[in-house]
Amino acid sequence: MANGPSSDDLQAAVDAGVIDAAQAEKLRAMRHGPAAAPLGPDGEPSVLADEERFRFLNGFNDVFLTIGVLLIAAAFLTVTSTGLFGISWVATLAVAAATFWILSEILVGRLRAVLPGMVLSLLFVAFAASAVVVQLHWDNFKSSTWDVDSELVFWRNPTLVFGLPALIASFVYYLRFRLPFALGLMAFFGYAVVSKSLYSIGVGLSFAAFGYGLFVLLVALFYDAKDPKRVMRFSDCAFWLHLVAAALIVSPMIMLIKSSTNGLMTSGVVLLTVLALGLFALAIDRRALLVSSLAYFCGAVYDLLSGGVELPHSGNAPSSFTLTLALVGGFVLILGVFWHPLRNRLLPVLNATPIGPYLPQARQ
Repeated sequence: MANGPSSDDLQAAVDAGVIDAAQAEKLRAMRHGPAAAPLGPDGEPSVLADEERFRFLNGFNDVFLTIGVLLIAAAFLTVTSTGLFGISWVATLAVAAATFWILSEILVGRLRAVLPGMVLSLLFVAFAASAVVVQLHWDNFKSSTWDVDSELVFWRNPTLVFGLPALIASFVYYLRFRLPFALGLMAFFGYAVVSKSLYSIGVGLSFAAFGYGLFVLLVALFYDAKDPKRVMRFSDCAFWLHLVAAALIVSPMIMLIKSSTNGLMTSGVVLLTVLALGLFALAIDRRALLVSSLAYFCGAVYDLLSGGVELPHSGNAPSSFTLTLALVGGFVLILGVFWHPLRNRLLPVLNATPIGPYLPQARQ
């Protein structure tokens, strides 16, 4: 099977509905030999996906293509900033956005290159949204009264000035290419628009972030539920949504804790919150929530050590700071190594609940 279909061909067949994800995984195992994938209890290649696969690189050619894309982007930025060739801002930005769309048709649509697609989606959204902003506000840009103060006032509300066109551009890009990273861009710029809209009617930014983060988390869990074996595009979509949701949920939670507690109690509540997030992350087999809370976790451990334990100082760095780094680093390593054994102990309890069938399967 050495000359059989490539991984990209198999993924394209899954996306087109020709074969299902389980069949694609077995074909991959057959193509690369018996050692390429672990065997399941029935002797067939296991279709359980690797733990939170971060699929963004098919090979070094993706890096090579990405370098070319970035060089083209640098050329457009040079033309925009210097007015080279006498081309207007709007025309340059529009041509750049169109160029990145055409490149996406080739690199993403045909070659299915993920890393160049991520860069192209960012560039298309940025240039397309900028073109819309410049076009709508061109009279201001070319006004004789336009100065630095005017520009500061103009960009004081970037969430709607730039966020709404960027949201639309990312939605169009995802609709065409179904790139999971573009869905993450949609979620990010969606927050920019929603938060400003809610703030204008008196809703605080922290509450807006927390509420919107919960919504994105529910969407991510929906994608995970559609792909519990983590072998289809739904899992990649959920990965980016979890990253966005985690950042939006954790920060408001910690801010609320710090505003309602004092001293060592704050650190204790933060630690309990991080542990609760850890259990939830174990249940859904997603580490994004923990990654987003690590900085707060470090701060809580440091506060506890500084306020409750007398430690000697060495040089300019207190021992509590060094010990904090060591403890948190050890915690992360231990959790990473024993992630699946811990999940395997937790899953029997969760499998007895209605959410059990939608959770990723246990791994050895």
